[in-house]
Amino acid sequence: MLKDEFRDLKEQISDGIIPATANPWTPEYDLVKDDLRRHVDDLVSVDGIKAVVANAHTGETKMQDDETYREVIETHVEAAGDTPVFAGVYGESSIEAAKLAETAKAAGADGVMLLPLDVYSHQIPQEAINHFKYVGETVDIPLINFQFPTWGSSGLPISAHVEICKLPHVIGFKEASFDPIRYDRTIRAVDHLRDDCTMMTGNDTFLMHAYQLGAETGLIGYANLVPDLHVEKIRAVHNDDMERAREIRKKLLPLTNHVFGEPEGRYRARTKAALQMQGVFEHDTVLPPQEQIDHEEREDLRRILDDLDRL
Repeated sequence: MLKDEFRDLKEQISDGIIPATANPWTPEYDLVKDDLRRHVDDLVSVDGIKAVVANAHTGETKMQDDETYREVIETHVEAAGDTPVFAGVYGESSIEAAKLAETAKAAGADGVMLLPLDVYSHQIPQEAINHFKYVGETVDIPLINFQFPTWGSSGLPISAHVEICKLPHVIGFKEASFDPIRYDRTIRAVDHLRDDCTMMTGNDTFLMHAYQLGAETGLIGYANLVPDLHVEKIRAVHNDDMERAREIRKKLLPLTNHVFGEPEGRYRARTKAALQMQGVFEHDTVLPPQEQIDHEEREDLRRILDDLDRL
C-alpha cells in the first residue's frame, strides 16, 4: 500500500500530461541552462501539464556525467516552480541507482523514475522487485515504475509490474512497451491498483488508444512538442469526446510518423531539430555517438511543423 505522505503527489500527477524533457547542448556538449530553463517554463505554463521528468530517455540520461546530471535537475526545479519534477534514474546496480536517486533528491526532485536495467532481460521478476525495494527504502522518495523493451525483450513479465506497483514507494507506472496487445494486458493486470498507483502511458505512437484503454496520464517525450494538443487529446478521450480526439490524432499523424519513424531511436534528434526550428533551443546537438538529422529530413520536418502552424 502506498505511503500516506506520497498520496498527494500521486493524485497530482493523475489525469494529464507529463513531458519527459529533451536537454539542449552546445556543439561542445555543454548544457545550455537558459534554453532549458525557458523550455521547462513554457511547458509547465500549459494548463494540464502535471509534472516534468528530467533526465529520462529523451534527456539522454545514460550519456551524462554526474555533474551534468545534477545541473539538469536543478535547472528543472528552478524553472518548474510549484510543478513537480521527477528525475530519471539509471544504474546497472541498485546501489548505483540509489546513489543517483540521492543526487536527484538533493537537487530538488520530488520523485524519481527508475529506468529499466539490462538485467531485466534475465526475465526474473524478483530482481526487479528487489531493485525498487532497495532504492525506495534507501532513499525514501516516490518512485515511478517504467516498462520499456530491453535487449530484444518486450519487458519484464507482467506479474513483476503487478508486484512493483504494490510497493509503498511506487506512485505511478509508465507502460511504454510500444506493443498495443501487451499494453492492454498490462493495464488490465494492474487495474485494481489504481487507488495507489497512477497508470500512465509512454506509448507515443498510439496515445489516443492508450488513453481509451485506461491510461490516466501520458508521460511522453512527444510532449516536448505541441504540449497543448497532447493535453487537449487526453482530455477529449477522458471526456468521451472521441470525435475531437480523433481530429487531434489525425492532425498530429504526420508529425507522429516523422518523429517516431524508422529508425525509432532517432526521435531524440528529430525532437531537438524541431525545438531548434521553433526557436526553443539554439542548437539541436545530441550527445555522441548519436547523429543529427540530415538536411533532407530537416526540410521534411520543417514542412510538417509549418503545416501545423508551429513555426
